[in-house]
Amino acid sequence: MVNFFQQILLNIILLVFPLIFNLFYYTYGNNINKEQSKTFLDFALLSSIYLLITFNIIKNNLTILLLFNIPLIFAYIKKRSKIGIIISIILIYIFYGLEMNIFIFIIEYFIYFLIYLFTYNKKESLFLILFFIFKSIFSILIYFNYNDLFQVLDSLLMLIIFIAITYLIIYMYNKGEDIIKLHMSIKELENDKQIRESLFKITHEIKNPIAVCKSYLDMFDINNKDHIRYIKILKEENEKILLLLQDFLAMNKIKIQKEILDINMLLEDIVDQLMPLLKEKNIKFDYNISMDEIFIEGDYNRLNQVFINMIKNSVEALDETKKAQISLNYEIKGDKFVVIIEDNGCGIKECDIEKIKEPFYTTKKNGTGLGVSLSVEIISAHKGDLQYFSKENVGTKVVIALPILEILS
Repeated sequence: MVNFFQQILLNIILLVFPLIFNLFYYTYGNNINKEQSKTFLDFALLSSIYLLITFNIIKNNLTILLLFNIPLIFAYIKKRSKIGIIISIILIYIFYGLEMNIFIFIIEYFIYFLIYLFTYNKKESLFLILFFIFKSIFSILIYFNYNDLFQVLDSLLMLIIFIAITYLIIYMYNKGEDIIKLHMSIKELENDKQIRESLFKITHEIKNPIAVCKSYLDMFDINNKDHIRYIKILKEENEKILLLLQDFLAMNKIKIQKEILDINMLLEDIVDQLMPLLKEKNIKFDYNISMDEIFIEGDYNRLNQVFINMIKNSVEALDETKKAQISLNYEIKGDKFVVIIEDNGCGIKECDIEKIKEPFYTTKKNGTGLGVSLSVEIISAHKGDLQYFSKENVGTKVVIALPILEILS
């Protein structure tokens, strides 16, 4: 019995180690490339399977064989269908090597893929429940010996252990992800704070020479020849202002580096990034993201910046006196992919709607007025369009349209 539990513990370590390593990579590589993070998760899942195969003397032990399915479950709940299919093929090959009926396993793992498709936009728990139901059914068909009562009870115990281990690993991994994403959100807020502080410093630097100019202009007397020397001082102070503005513009010049990217994957990443912050603030967040691959030509980091900025604006506009709600949906209109972000916040006055896209215009107490204008500039650089629709004390809707890329086959 001790050896059995030691073997179970060893398999849990073999499963969890690559996933923990993936969390470390996500922590330090999140700002590099989201696609790389997804690829590294695929690598971690394949590594788990490899370690299980390499360090196990595989016999017809139901619990050990069941544990091989955990990387498959991870692949499907993390929306990595391609790697899920690859893992399914590996598992079918393993069971075929154990001289089991390969056709039953082909049907079984095809059903798991159908469950993934059925539960794609639904809760993770629904996929897990359906997976465990069908896994129990197939385990009963394949492993149970009804002539041996002790063997039946033992097999049922093995299924319970498998389900418990799976839930425990998924729970711990999701908690780790939530902590990392919350840390990233806090880091984003700190970056925003630093930007505001930088703007304050720039404003202060510009204000000083303007104040000097005003003082000399107030004293300037055109009939007093001694005051002619003030002109040189005024020119010098104006040059300081122009130099400061040029440095500011150079620092904030937008550079767009376009590449072909899947817009739905980008939206999934944004949802993952902001979900801990929204949960922390008890905001109901409804989203609808297509599982289809829809490609655009764009700058991943810049578009990520726009969508996060829009959702954060919605968060800041929410009224604490009513139930806070934000939704993210999409539409396809002709050759445009349209993203719609709505909230039930304080809304924007009709007189402010036209001005909100202007630089340095803000209705926020501590706002800089650069967020929306920067977002408009980024979307324009992608040949897209950003529009605001709002009603005071009702809510705001932001509509962002981006051109879909035609990929010739």
